[in-house]
Amino acid sequence: MTFRVVIAGVGGQGVLVAARVLGSAARYADFDARVGQLHGMAQRGGSVEGTVVIGRGSTAFIGPGDADVVLGLEPLETQRALPRMSDRTEVLMNERPVALATLTQRGVEYPELGTILQRVRGVTERVHTLDARSIAERAGSPRTLNVVMLGLLAGLDFLPFVENALARAVDAQSPERLVDINRRAYQLGRESAAGTRGVAGS
Repeated sequence: MTFRVVIAGVGGQGVLVAARVLGSAARYADFDARVGQLHGMAQRGGSVEGTVVIGRGSTAFIGPGDADVVLGLEPLETQRALPRMSDRTEVLMNERPVALATLTQRGVEYPELGTILQRVRGVTERVHTLDARSIAERAGSPRTLNVVMLGLLAGLDFLPFVENALARAVDAQSPERLVDINRRAYQLGRESAAGTRGVAGS
């Protein structure tokens, strides 16, 4: 069994931290895991994409149509992951956009959220959206958006291992001063699973 996750977002959203946490969680659950960075830009607002491959294998590479889950921390960055989606891919998307530096520099307007969703649903109907930014703010910091999304992933029960391994990994990767706030963010994200918008069949 191999389980493949693409995490897409922009600089400053904690994409690579989320990938490391997910990889650690898999190892806590006695699964092999490989974590990779497909591409990234150091500056805040640039595209960043990480991959986590759980199970047998020797690489963190995820090919076209191979993603089991796309965890999108930003709508347009979620759309950029379309080539790795198929009709079986579960897409979890934060619906709050970020003003992307690449668009601003070119004077290009940000697409409507409905247009992005239409493009994603053209590949898979398994789309789950929520305003993770608002949930992160409720938890105490907008910087916990990545943890909210990991909580959502746990709450939807798509992972091939027990949920408490992910909660343990979130704790282990959190600086001591942020443990409590990250726990709140994770739990709020997990509880939000029942109310995500745009789920196929709902």
